[in-house]
Amino acid sequence: MSDEPLRILIHGERTDIITARTAERFPDAEISTCSTYEGLADVVAQSNPHAAYTEVFARKTFPREALFSGTALRFVHVSGAGINHLAPWDPETIDVCNVAGIQDEGMAQFALARLIAINANFFAYHDQQKEHVWKTHDALNSTGGTLTVIGLGHIGRACAKLAHQMGMTVYGVRARPQPCEGVEEVVAPDRMHEVLAKSDYVIIVTPLTEQTRGLVGRDAIAAMKPGVIVHNMARGHVMDEATLVDALNSGHVRAASVDVFAEEPLPADSPLWDVPNLYLTPHIGGMITYDDYDSQSTQVFLDNLERFSKGEPLVNVTDPVRGY
Repeated sequence: MSDEPLRILIHGERTDIITARTAERFPDAEISTCSTYEGLADVVAQSNPHAAYTEVFARKTFPREALFSGTALRFVHVSGAGINHLAPWDPETIDVCNVAGIQDEGMAQFALARLIAINANFFAYHDQQKEHVWKTHDALNSTGGTLTVIGLGHIGRACAKLAHQMGMTVYGVRARPQPCEGVEEVVAPDRMHEVLAKSDYVIIVTPLTEQTRGLVGRDAIAAMKPGVIVHNMARGHVMDEATLVDALNSGHVRAASVDVFAEEPLPADSPLWDVPNLYLTPHIGGMITYDDYDSQSTQVFLDNLERFSKGEPLVNVTDPVRGY
């Protein structure tokens, strides 16, 4: 950095706490804020920040061109794990970093809890309670079985570790296969169908890239072991929703838990709401409060901002081509 004051942009729905913590850590910095998508271009033009904290907080196209219009911008912190809304950018000029690592345990617990709840028929009992119905159901033991995790990044590895501790045999699918603790075998996407065919459970947690868009489509779902349970917490466009619905209706997929959708919020007239054995959540990801998440995300940002101000290498730097 030069001798000029560090200029920082805080862009999010709730900027007060993040701004206060940033000002406390960097008292000499010039901090600007923006809490809308529409006003971002003007704020960037006025402040021309060196670094920016950004959030995806509106269900509309993220204003990436407005963000990158700043000629001094060199470091962008994304408050989540996904960075596809910012691609492409020039990694030789700008470092885009995410918060990979802070959701790992929560999302792994969320994913495995959904599988356990389906096996134990918890959703059926909840429905019965509302109707005052006393009826028992068979339950399947979630200890053991075979799981394929599609995407072995931070969150995928946490899922694999927890599943392994539960006694499951775990397979992983990753663009660049390498051994992973608790995983029987890690395969490339061209061998994905091979491991899907022997899996009782599938957890999808891969980033959305051009390579993963539609990855879990008609052929992949057809290759799955009959009676499989699927949990998607990647991105909606990674899995073909219409094909999943057909597979649920035919019984080929026994049940599915879906946290992400091609269109969000999910329209009230979407047929997905009424599909038997399809359990939906509104893109809530891991089990963590908003305040805790904001606090952890801000801490990652401030630590990286410290490195940035000193000209040191940043952590969690992402690649616009790989998508993570």
